[in-house]
Amino acid sequence: MTDTVSSTPVADTTPYEIFLSGNDDFLIPVVFPDYLISVADEQSFELWGVKIKTPAVKAPYLGHAGVILINGETGVTRYYEYGRYKNPKSDIPGNVRKVGVSNVTIKSGLITESSLLKVLKEVSLRSGQEGRISGVVLRGKFFSEADSWLRGKMDLNNSPDKIPYDLDSHNCMTFVIDLADAMGLDPAWKPPVVVPSAYIEQFQLSEIDLDYDYKTNKLTVSE
Repeated sequence: MTDTVSSTPVADTTPYEIFLSGNDDFLIPVVFPDYLISVADEQSFELWGVKIKTPAVKAPYLGHAGVILINGETGVTRYYEYGRYKNPKSDIPGNVRKVGVSNVTIKSGLITESSLLKVLKEVSLRSGQEGRISGVVLRGKFFSEADSWLRGKMDLNNSPDKIPYDLDSHNCMTFVIDLADAMGLDPAWKPPVVVPSAYIEQFQLSEIDLDYDYKTNKLTVSE
């Protein structure tokens, strides 16, 4: 095995070497740093007989997080995220959802660049407001365990005992941190207030970095 990092031209037949050859699984925590977070919904009310509508308020700079999980042997790929998604069966804010993405192609234990680019583009389009992606690449034997953990969290969406979403301490980023911690992957220190865009920068200091630009479809992986 090797700990070198290298990239190759985009081609279906060319492996994109992230790091550590072999068939270990991939867990890729991702953050959309430019994502606009909804902090207030659109409101309509009547005042002295006049109908008034206030626009929705969205905050920049906080970001939104999710996680890409890849089976290192088969290329089967999952994407999960946690947030204030509407759930008709629960009034408690905070739900896990699985977003459909393509599977990657594995050649000689490595992900081909073209197939990974396709997944990143799909994730950005469907969950990231077509914005940039910043992430880290973690390896290990955990696909089945991680997928089971994630599905278990999704099963709690309708539970009256689930922990409510909290913008500071129980959010999309803490969801990903808890997964990495449960898999024994030693995530970066979790502060009392977790901001996705700031946390991923801290995480990248100690792990392999992954940065993707939706507009240019360019991927950079570096130590």
